[in-house]
Amino acid sequence: MNAIPAIPNCRKNLSKSNMTAISAPYNFVPLARWVHIPAWSKQASHDWPFEDGYSGEIHYRLIAESPILVGGQQKKIDSRDRPNTEVRPFQLPVGTYAIPGSSLKGMLRSVVEIAGFGRMRMVDDVRPGLRDISGKYVAKSYTDKVRSKVKTGFLRLRADGGREIVPCRMVRLDHRTIENDTGAPKPVFEAGKNVGEKYNCWQRLCRLKKWDPMRVHFDIGSEGHAKNLGKGEHIGYPVFTGQISDSTTKNGKKKDFVFFEADEKRTVPVTDAAWRDFLYIHGDDGKDPAMSWPGYWRARFRAGDDVPVFYLQDGGSLRIGLAYMPKLAGDFSTQDAIRHASEQHLQEPGPEAGYDLADLLFGAIHSTDQNAALRGRVSCELAKVEGNPEPEASPDTILNGPKPSYFPNYLEQKTYEGRLSGRDPQYATYVSSSTNKKPVIRGFKRYPARPDDKVGVQQLTPDQRENKKVQIRLHPLPAGTVFKGRIVFHNLKPEEVGALLWAMTWGGDDGLRHGIGMGKPFGFGQVRFEIDPAHSRLIPNDPEKPVFPLDPDRIETFCRRFTAHMNEAARAQGGTAWEDSPQIRNLLAMADPESADNLPHGMELRHMCLNAANRINEFLGAKQEALVLNDYVQASGWPTRQTQDRWLKKEREGLTDQVASGNHHPWLQTQLEQVMSGSNATDIDGLMRHKKLFKAWKEIEELDLKREVLAEIKTYWEEQGWWNEPPTKSVRQLKTAYEREEKKL
Repeated sequence: MNAIPAIPNCRKNLSKSNMTAISAPYNFVPLARWVHIPAWSKQASHDWPFEDGYSGEIHYRLIAESPILVGGQQKKIDSRDRPNTEVRPFQLPVGTYAIPGSSLKGMLRSVVEIAGFGRMRMVDDVRPGLRDISGKYVAKSYTDKVRSKVKTGFLRLRADGGREIVPCRMVRLDHRTIENDTGAPKPVFEAGKNVGEKYNCWQRLCRLKKWDPMRVHFDIGSEGHAKNLGKGEHIGYPVFTGQISDSTTKNGKKKDFVFFEADEKRTVPVTDAAWRDFLYIHGDDGKDPAMSWPGYWRARFRAGDDVPVFYLQDGGSLRIGLAYMPKLAGDFSTQDAIRHASEQHLQEPGPEAGYDLADLLFGAIHSTDQNAALRGRVSCELAKVEGNPEPEASPDTILNGPKPSYFPNYLEQKTYEGRLSGRDPQYATYVSSSTNKKPVIRGFKRYPARPDDKVGVQQLTPDQRENKKVQIRLHPLPAGTVFKGRIVFHNLKPEEVGALLWAMTWGGDDGLRHGIGMGKPFGFGQVRFEIDPAHSRLIPNDPEKPVFPLDPDRIETFCRRFTAHMNEAARAQGGTAWEDSPQIRNLLAMADPESADNLPHGMELRHMCLNAANRINEFLGAKQEALVLNDYVQASGWPTRQTQDRWLKKEREGLTDQVASGNHHPWLQTQLEQVMSGSNATDIDGLMRHKKLFKAWKEIEELDLKREVLAEIKTYWEEQGWWNEPPTKSVRQLKTAYEREEKKL
């Protein structure tokens, strides 16, 4: 029996009509419209010490709150009864489980990139394809683009190594005609047939009829369809496309094509850019036989055969597809969608554009200028496991890769409560339209943390259970596994030390979680840091200052230095405070396991379901219902009540320490403790200007004592600037009350 459960892949009784939200194991931190480049970024160096800089080391324990699998060996299994791949944790040569420093560095860097309002530039520049006839909400992006504009031709290699398309005519080929003229039983193409299998079937029929399968005779009927196969006056090339439904069903595919009369005088050159887009959107990097290009046509093309294609010439753009409703390469690339948020995101780090906080801490490279590269000043060493935990096998599952072409999730949309909004709502896509001028990428992708009862691999659908080649079996170490490690840093400014500590500890909130390793879509790899103050130390660059341990108070001080720096940067941009920005709120909400319990009905942390056996297609249903992946903060209502209680508890604990360590008058010390126990004050300022403190002071009968206490209260108020310029109406009223009583002394 597996300790790791398999979570259902669909809600019970799920249908398009009752879909109310998009489910996904990921969400996005919105992309900021500005990038923060610290003022000292061009002075950062290993060789020139900052006057106020620090070096040091941070010793820590990394505690896994869920099963954790930082992958090591991936083993291919040649068996019909087992999944294609098994993955086990990374091990040292001596057998000890460990986490490589590069994995830890990547985890922390991703947090600093967001928290430090850094660039989003490490993104592959591709043009995701669009083939969507799912409904009115994408009509202006796709249907209007292809209606009556699709042309046909043969794609071929030129003698000089280039590529070109030879235009040709086309007629439809009804499957009933194939069956009638060849004597094939119905349906000639059963459900599940891919392009290669359809051509194999056709070739068998042609051998029986003694026809040339690629040069078949036919006539053109009154409806413009091919007829009289094997007998007509025209000669054409039968073209079978990749739709694989049963032609005898109500909504099944019933027609394919015949291409004929190629026009060698009007060839269309295929540019490198058009070819690159074609290969990307047709899965050239894969081997899936169900996909027309890698499963059939690629080998034929490389062997010198012509490939029947459908294409559009839109201005200066050429788009090539393998179906009558072709998959269009986008007008915009992923980097265009980033650029539309801010050009700064795609600026390369260097002396001209500067370095963001993530660059400053962990290093940066420049694509063309080696001298612009910056060596990182933070080094994450290998973290070794404590004890002897044993991996536990998960149920067999599949790992779905990212699909940036799914625009309801990956692009910003105009929404209201998780649905498209506006008078004529249209999805933003990578293809331009009258309503889609400049699509913007959704942001930094994150996998939200979740409570224990929501951790588990996603169950296989009936289709997936039959295909062992796509299955994987994970062997994570169990929840509760602990790793010990060290982070070494050199010549960091206080704000940079604060950024590193804030990223490790989430600003001191021990209820939040990081994510690392494989299986994050299932809740694996949820970890938290515990810093060891006894062995961690800070070494000031100033030789006059002593080395000191990295205790909780100093950690909090440095974190505050970082947050103050970021608040100042946010104010300079004229926006909301850094803590209140949608970027930081979403980052923290997705690190909070409690948030997952507050997601609305229908929005679950799982991949959407595609189950052909039960005719469930959430990807299609979501688009037909104008759904959009909801903003995580809005959906979860973060901060949750549990989170607020945790914050209040921490603040109260900090206030208790402040009061206890304060050098106050004995009477004032006692009263501050009493006021704190009977109020919701969370800092010493709140206590020193509390009405209960005034009432207690007013009742002091001994005049000398009353004067002494008032002097201390008044001094504190003056230091804060409250006495001369009370910040609020209530403080003004309280000052007046103190002054009125002071006159009586």
